[in-house]
Amino acid sequence: MMRLLKIILDFYIRSSLHVAVCFVALAIVYNNVYELYVPFEYYVFLFCSAIAGYNLIKYGFIWLKKPLGSNFTLKLLSLMATIVALAILIKLEISSYASILLMMITAINLLYVLPIWKGHGLRYSPFFKLFSVSIVWAILIIAVPQFLYYETIPAAHLINDYRLILELNEYIELHTLKIFILVIALCIPFEIRDLKYDEEQLQTLPQVLGVQVSKYIGLCLCALYLLLLFFHNLKIEDFQYSEIIMVTITGVAIWFSDKFKSDYYASLFVEAIPLLWLTMYCIL
Repeated sequence: MMRLLKIILDFYIRSSLHVAVCFVALAIVYNNVYELYVPFEYYVFLFCSAIAGYNLIKYGFIWLKKPLGSNFTLKLLSLMATIVALAILIKLEISSYASILLMMITAINLLYVLPIWKGHGLRYSPFFKLFSVSIVWAILIIAVPQFLYYETIPAAHLINDYRLILELNEYIELHTLKIFILVIALCIPFEIRDLKYDEEQLQTLPQVLGVQVSKYIGLCLCALYLLLLFFHNLKIEDFQYSEIIMVTITGVAIWFSDKFKSDYYASLFVEAIPLLWLTMYCIL
């Protein structure tokens, strides 16, 4: 029984289902906390895009070299996720701004994989892996939803339009920056864990600066996130205590991350911090 559970858990993590669930959880809780309207279909798009994108990055070149039958379940899952994501994207009314942002994200993913940097993808350039993930998450969670619908429609019509109830928010840039900072912080335990797997030429943050300095950077990022949170919420009654708890847990997770810990520490627990935030938000 335990072996079966381990097989299921490993597939859940390897197939990128866990990261997709946590990605959507972060989008849901953040946009609900700050009352940024996002249609349900877009969350389905995020879920499917995360599965397709992460699996392409992790297994794309491996699948090209191996027979069609190998990893058939993962390939089928990725293909289905891609089809659903594209179908939703076609259904949604995409503005020119959203299209540009989505093209940027596609370009970042391709640059990560395609051999254009010394015979490798840009993942071999210093810190590209860390910043590319953070940029993609921030853009998809905050920036793109604000431009999902045609920007030429007058605001007065939007208010009466069931498809979109968009409150103009002067803090969109701040929200994007906060998510960018948070995702970098969340990625640091993975960077530390992967020290035992990564090639030296990847030049990840812990490889270049060391584990301890990377942890200090992660803690500084958490502190910066809290400063931005206080800047945004000047009234004490406006504070989201679940958000403060979540950032604190992230800091603790960074401090106790270590390359000799179980892979489940980062892949399961640290990855699930946004899911924990969503749970706390619902309870509180």
